[in-house]
Amino acid sequence: MARNLVEALKAHTLWLNRRTGGVQLDQPWIDFSGIRFPHCDFRRARLPGAKFVSGDFTEGNFSECDLFAANFDKATLRKANFKLADMRGASFRYANLTEANFTGSDLSGGILFDARGQDQEKMSKQTGSRIGADMKRADLSNAHAAGSVFRGVLLMGANLRNIDFRNADLRNCDMSGADLTGADFAGADLAGANLTDAALGQSKMEGANLVRTIGGPVHIETDAERDVKQMIVAHRAWVASFGAEGEQGDFSGRDLRAFDLSGFDLSAAVFKGANLARVPCKGATFTLCDFTDAVLAGGDLSGAVLKGAMFKAADLRGADFTGADASPAEILDTKRKPTGRVWPANFLAAQMRGANLDGACLDGANMVGADLIGVSLGNTSMVDVRR
Repeated sequence: MARNLVEALKAHTLWLNRRTGGVQLDQPWIDFSGIRFPHCDFRRARLPGAKFVSGDFTEGNFSECDLFAANFDKATLRKANFKLADMRGASFRYANLTEANFTGSDLSGGILFDARGQDQEKMSKQTGSRIGADMKRADLSNAHAAGSVFRGVLLMGANLRNIDFRNADLRNCDMSGADLTGADFAGADLAGANLTDAALGQSKMEGANLVRTIGGPVHIETDAERDVKQMIVAHRAWVASFGAEGEQGDFSGRDLRAFDLSGFDLSAAVFKGANLARVPCKGATFTLCDFTDAVLAGGDLSGAVLKGAMFKAADLRGADFTGADASPAEILDTKRKPTGRVWPANFLAAQMRGANLDGACLDGANMVGADLIGVSLGNTSMVDVRR
């Protein structure tokens, strides 16, 4: 460890103990990556944006720290103390947080605990899904985690009493044997989550997606969901028969979060203002569909066919479009013969912040006014794109 950092830590210790010469550690964006520093004492330090990647901070004390947007990917943090820490937007991909203490900490604002898209991803032996950080037996009681992403996180036996998980992404999260007494899951996505033997007394589940959950509250299909199922069947028949059978599907304003549309051909369906947040749509065909003002944030559209689709003003934040085809659609006549005309995809004024477009084809698409901050564009084809 660099001498100036050692001196800064000594001064910080003096500051904590109110000794002469003490100075609070205030090092935004400092890089501790790869450092082995068990039993470290960073109490009340200001370390926003700091990197702790692949380091060993076993039993470290980070209580009351400012760790806004800090990166702890692949770090060893067994029995670490994050009590009352500000950890909004922090990242813990593949971190070992077994028996860590997050009591009263703030984990809100899109914290990323998922293992999506990593070559070295681990897979759950039970469900075959990706797994994220290891937080077995961790203490997150009274923590604020609204809107956070805990996808695939291991929370077996954890203390999650009174945690705020409102609108959180908890898909495939393993909370078996956890204490969830008083936890707030309002609007959360718990699809595929394991709640076997979890204590759920006084927990709130209003608006939560409980599809495919294991051992927890049973998702009871609503009349609206049964109606949508019938519409999907009728639309697929309409597509397969070129309009001779069934009926074109209009899902405008519908809540479709309980559905898995992966592999479906829903070409020319209308989804104006529909809620498809985090809906699996992998490999689906949405040629010439209208998603104007729809919400698809966090959805998986990898490998989807989106030729000529309309996404005007749609919420696509954090969506996965890896390998998707949003090239122009070929227009056919009533006899199903090519007319020589094409219809480009349209992302006019779409919210696409943080979306993954790696390997996607956007040739000819209208991207005018689209928010592309933080969008991944690795090997994306964007020939003749309007911007």
